[in-house]
Amino acid sequence: MTQTPLDLPAGSMLLHIGVHKTGTTAVQTALANCREILGTWDVRYPGRLMAHREIASSVMGRPLGWRTDGAKPPKAGLWEQTVSDAHSFNGATVVSSEFFAESPDDVVRRIVDDVGAERLQVVVTLRNLGKLLPSAWQQNLKSGFETPYLAWVRRMLFQDDEATRSTIFWRRHRHDLLVERWVAAVGADRVTVVVVDDRDRPGIFHRFEDLLGLPRDTLYERRGEVSNRSMTLAEAAFLRRLNVAVGGAAGWRSYPNRVQAFMVKGLVEGRKPEPDEPRLATPQWALDRAAELANAMVDRIEASGARIVGDPQVLRERMTGPEEAVDDSVDLPVDAAIAAMLGALEATQQAERSAAHPRSVARRARSWLARRR
Repeated sequence: MTQTPLDLPAGSMLLHIGVHKTGTTAVQTALANCREILGTWDVRYPGRLMAHREIASSVMGRPLGWRTDGAKPPKAGLWEQTVSDAHSFNGATVVSSEFFAESPDDVVRRIVDDVGAERLQVVVTLRNLGKLLPSAWQQNLKSGFETPYLAWVRRMLFQDDEATRSTIFWRRHRHDLLVERWVAAVGADRVTVVVVDDRDRPGIFHRFEDLLGLPRDTLYERRGEVSNRSMTLAEAAFLRRLNVAVGGAAGWRSYPNRVQAFMVKGLVEGRKPEPDEPRLATPQWALDRAAELANAMVDRIEASGARIVGDPQVLRERMTGPEEAVDDSVDLPVDAAIAAMLGALEATQQAERSAAHPRSVARRARSWLARRR
């Protein structure tokens, strides 16, 4: 069903703030691939990169990501220039980064003041909480995380204390508080919640096409190849155990930034798992609790008055899983270990030369596996 486009007059900005693990990379890739043609419909997607992490960093005034000691410092004036360019454009500027969802109240107020409430439309993409759990934990693994999945799930879903509420997971995934924060700042009529349904792959692209007034399939046909698959149970177990052996996030800091990043690229993107390789499963007791929490959050989101595109029942849905689940009692296939090592070796070789792109590591690992077969 086609939705009514947002009110995006000349000089306006559509700010897509995530959240993490809700198809943001797919949307950003499609928008980046459409840069040269978006002007046909008075829409622009600024910059040259896929996502606008640097713009988010600029307005937030801090480096972003877990390796902040090695992350790029915020670019002074980038946010101001982005706003100025948006105001002078005869149409709508789309800015997209899931890191905007981490903006504290003072940054939210600054964004609204700088852009102007009458020129700003905020879009939040949300996904079923039960489906988010394994994706979010695996993302933590890439940050040097050491806690096993089931222990982490128990803490996130059942331990209600300030330390848990302050974790990166709940800062990103208290979806009700996020929507309420932006509604309070810009008004309910300028906040749109897009429900992401994993069973409808084209859906997220079609939602953004409708919101921007683009012809059907403009984004979908240019979505490109986004390799962002979940790790298998064995791959996740390997990375967690390696994090423990290295010494967690602090231990990884003694290595160049690219070593771990390239190793994970080689592991995840450099191979295609066999169909019978076990996947990470969330037990039913955790999925029941996730549905309970999601119901309460969706109630508040609906009460906020924000526009909801899609069926909120998707967010409330109680997922099904095994009564119990395996944590780490599996071994990594040899080809997966070699793919990971190829990535680490490539990063080491590049440490004193010009940096290689992580995707080249994935291609090299895939080439090796193809020759092996």
